[in-house]
Order: sequence, then C-alpha cells, then structure tokens
Amino acid sequence: MRRKGFPLYGTLGLLVLVLSEFLLFKKVNPFYSWFYCFAWWSYILILDDLIYSLKGNSLLRDRTKEFFLLIPWSVFIWLIFEAANLSLENWYYINLPPSRVERWMGYFVAYGTVLLGLFETAELLETLGLFKNASLKEMKLSSKGHLLLILLGVFSLLSSLIYPKYFFPLIWVSFTFLLEPFLYRLGGRSLLRDLEEGKPQKIYLLLLSGLICGLLWEFWNYWSRSKWVYTVPFFDELKGFEMPLAGFLGFPPFAVEVYVMVNFLSLLRYGRGWEESTYRLHQERKSPVLIRILTPLFWVCFYILMFHAIDSKTVDSFYPRLREAYWIAPKYQSELPKAGILSLEDLVEKTRSEVERKELALRLFVPKEELELWIRKAKLAQLKGMGINHVKRLEGVGIDSISALSEEEPESLYQKLKAKYPQQPIPRKAKLKIWIKEAKKIERRQG
Repeated sequence: MRRKGFPLYGTLGLLVLVLSEFLLFKKVNPFYSWFYCFAWWSYILILDDLIYSLKGNSLLRDRTKEFFLLIPWSVFIWLIFEAANLSLENWYYINLPPSRVERWMGYFVAYGTVLLGLFETAELLETLGLFKNASLKEMKLSSKGHLLLILLGVFSLLSSLIYPKYFFPLIWVSFTFLLEPFLYRLGGRSLLRDLEEGKPQKIYLLLLSGLICGLLWEFWNYWSRSKWVYTVPFFDELKGFEMPLAGFLGFPPFAVEVYVMVNFLSLLRYGRGWEESTYRLHQERKSPVLIRILTPLFWVCFYILMFHAIDSKTVDSFYPRLREAYWIAPKYQSELPKAGILSLEDLVEKTRSEVERKELALRLFVPKEELELWIRKAKLAQLKGMGINHVKRLEGVGIDSISALSEEEPESLYQKLKAKYPQQPIPRKAKLKIWIKEAKKIERRQG
C-alpha cells in the first residue's frame, strides 16, 4: 500500500542534511563538529520515510521498538570492531572534542547509525524490487560443511587479531563464517538457508547496501572535522576520500556480517528482529527477566570499557585549541580573540595575506617574525589532524613547520623520535608517512 502525500520527517531529514552540509563549510557549530552525525541521522530519516511512502510500512513508523532497539545493538556491534582495531590498528581518530562527555556522546550517536544505515538502505533496495527474481542453484551444506565454516570463522578471527599485518581483511568475514552455521541449526534467520533454497536476494541486497553505505561513510567522513584516518598496510597509495581504494571491497561483506550478528543476537528474543518477516515472531514469548535486566547493564559496562579504550588507543588528537598553543604567550592568547581570532584555524585563515599579517602584528605589538612562527606551528598542528602534542614532539627533533616536515622520510623521522623520546610513546611509522605525504602535497601545491 502506498502512502499519499509528501514525506514529513523525510523532508525534515533532507533539510537538515542540506543545512548541515552548508554550515559545515561555513564552520558553524554544532554542524562543523558533529557533521557526520547530522548527515547519517538525516539519511536514515529520509530513507525510512521514502520506504513508507513506497509500501506503507517502515522500520521507524511500524516497527518502532525494533528501530530504537537497533541503536544500542549497533553501538555494541561496532564496538566489537573497535576492540579488534586495538590490535589491527587500521584506523585512528583525529580532531575529536577535548570534553570526554561530548566525545563519548559522539561515539554513541555516531555508532548508533551503523545498523540503521545499512538496514534502511537494504530495505529500500528491496522495496524497489532489486534482485527480486534472482536465483541460484539450490545447494545444501552437510554437517561437515558447517563445521568447516565454523573453523574458517575461528581462523579468520584469530589470524586477523594475532597477525593483523597480513590477515586484517579477514575480520570483515569472520563472524559470518562463525555464526551462520549456528543460526541455521538453531532455526534463526539464516542466509545459508536462503542459499539452500536458491534465494540469494537478501545477500545481494546486503552486499549492495554495504557498498552504498561505505561510499557515504567515506564521503561524509572526508569532509568532517572529527574524522577517522586509515593506516591500512600495503594499500595506502591510491585512495578514495580517506579510504584506500582496495578497502571499499570490505564494505559489502561487512554488511552481511553485521546482519548475521544481529540475527544471532535475535535468538535471545526467539527470532524476533527488525524485518517485516520477523518482528512479529513469537510475540507471546518474552525473554527471561534476568536477560532483560542484565542486557542494558552489559551494554553500559561494555560501552564504558570500550569508550575508554578508544580514548586511550585510537584517538590521536583533539581539536587544537588556542589556549593550548604553547608557542603563543598567554598575554597574546588573551588578546587574539579581541582581534577576531578565536582558534588556530582563525589564525591561519585570517593571516593569509601579507597585509593581514602586518595589521595583526601591529595590533598586538608582536614582532612579525614571532607572528610568522605562530602561523607556521598553527598550520602544522592542523596538518591531517596532527594536534598540539605531536607538534611539541616534532619540535623536539627540529621540525616546526610543514616545510621542514616535507623534507623528512618516515623511517628516519621515526628513528629521530625514538632516540629523542626513548621512554615515551611516539607516532607509528604509518602515521608519520601520512603526515609527511600530506606535507609534501601542500609544498608542491604552494611551490
């Protein structure tokens, strides 16, 4: 049944998306700092209302409980991959808010979109009739085949964590291999059963939705102030946005994997899930009271544990704030806002011309050479989200500008830092390579 009239909250989502895009480039908060979250929640609302307008049934409107239940499970499932990344070290975060409250709220709001984005996309594609008539030759795996899949899942998971340099891509298929045989045997929603019946539509829909969402993840991340950067071995030369091109191949199987993980978790609810075909299953059967009490407690404990781990291991830099710029004397830090310079970004943006620099130097009664030093270090702090702390470390080995950094090589710079700070953590070679590459790019563009 189609709904008449124009979508309401879908229209709101579209307006917020357009507005957040515009205000992002104007650097207006909260859109500048929280753009990624605004973009994804807008996308989810647009798709849900579009689905409802096409078939008269949608996740938010008609399966509201499942919609909101997917949010904490989305955070939980993505944090499993964040936990894996503590070993993989395939990505890190830059320019995050210094406030822990704001940062942790950002984690929850951002990670809560993962499942909804994928599943709303898959449902829209299904509503449009994609792969409706797709079929395969019916196939059935024996018990030995199921056991082989489980062993393959265990191997994929362990090898990616123990030997991440060579096996890191296997993390994006490990849970699919590991959990699908159990879903099949326990009567859950199983993709193996779909293949057994020669019906690959759901798999195709998930693969395509993974690719679509992957492109959007990387596109919106690229323009965001707070973002992630990849340090994927072997594939870091050719990139689409921040993602190595080969990395886009991981998004389709990732969509299948999280779908399998959600189906496995739904076994705790007697197979009830977010899809039209499952959300009314066994409504008369309730999960044990103990599970309903312990699940939220488990979420909270796991969230706190992992948010702290992300802060400690994966977050590389915070917003470079003016008051933390140790190379600018406190008396000038208090005077700069009076000149309309509220951040290091403003310092760079508003001193691009010789006239602007001269006027600011005269206004603050600061030598022009000192002002030039402020600007050089401000630019360095903003280079690929380097941050204040890394600028201080680089300064210790004689690097105080993008120009000086561009003349370095990752291995030699790593050895210099290691010798200078033998008892302190220093940036990995992969990060140094990213900074130097970006510095060289800027120097080529300017020279």
